Amino acid sequence: MDYCLIERDGPILIVTMNYPEKLNALVPESHEQMAAIFRDYEADPALRVAILTGAGRAFCAGSDISAYVAGTNRPLPPEGGGGLTHNRARTKPVIAAVNGLAMGGGFEIALACDIIVADERAAFALPEPRVGAAAMGGGLTQLARKLPASIAMQLALTGERIDAARAYALGLVSELAPAGEALSVARRLAGQMLEGAPLAVTASRRIVQMTLEGASLEELDRQEAALRTQVMASADFAEGMAAFMEKRRPQWTER
Repeated sequence: MDYCLIERDGPILIVTMNYPEKLNALVPESHEQMAAIFRDYEADPALRVAILTGAGRAFCAGSDISAYVAGTNRPLPPEGGGGLTHNRARTKPVIAAVNGLAMGGGFEIALACDIIVADERAAFALPEPRVGAAAMGGGLTQLARKLPASIAMQLALTGERIDAARAYALGLVSELAPAGEALSVARRLAGQMLEGAPLAVTASRRIVQMTLEGASLEELDRQEAALRTQVMASADFAEGMAAFMEKRRPQWTER
């Protein structure tokens, strides 16, 4: 079974978690398929932005508990849940288009994405403690980085849900989409990213990611200096400056 579907739209890759009868619950095969998809995405120079969404009325309801009960669960891929939660090698952006429930491991995968767009009907939670587990797939770390401490602790310890509007108000969600429009809004954001030079976009992502991960100022200074030199020496930098002066759209060559 294809637990994940892919669609290529020029330089945009759309990945759809595809187990709608179980609200896209995660089974071992879905983790493995997603990890392979995101490895291929990273390696393909023709792809620049990925969007992750869910089939049907949910983004992802989290792990399929029946696999644990039956003893058929398997270790996660090295890149973690969905090939994203512990993927430290990724350099390209991923947008989560959360079209419905994002629970447990599904919420953790959304948190591992660079940007979250949420349908106004979406909801988020890490309910693992209510079934005797803990959200040790990166979700607790991401919550603590991205939310005020007291709110992160409340969500972690109670497992309570927050709706899309509150997640947006807290800054966890960057765009609140009308019902049924999360993927369309994510496509718009992907298009805006494509307007930037590829090297400049990946360099910008790298610095923001390092900052979120707690890199020291000294590390950030070194990385910024190296990336600044690389960006300014690129053909796309020269093209961007020329296009600005000539009042035309730049033609990126990714060099």
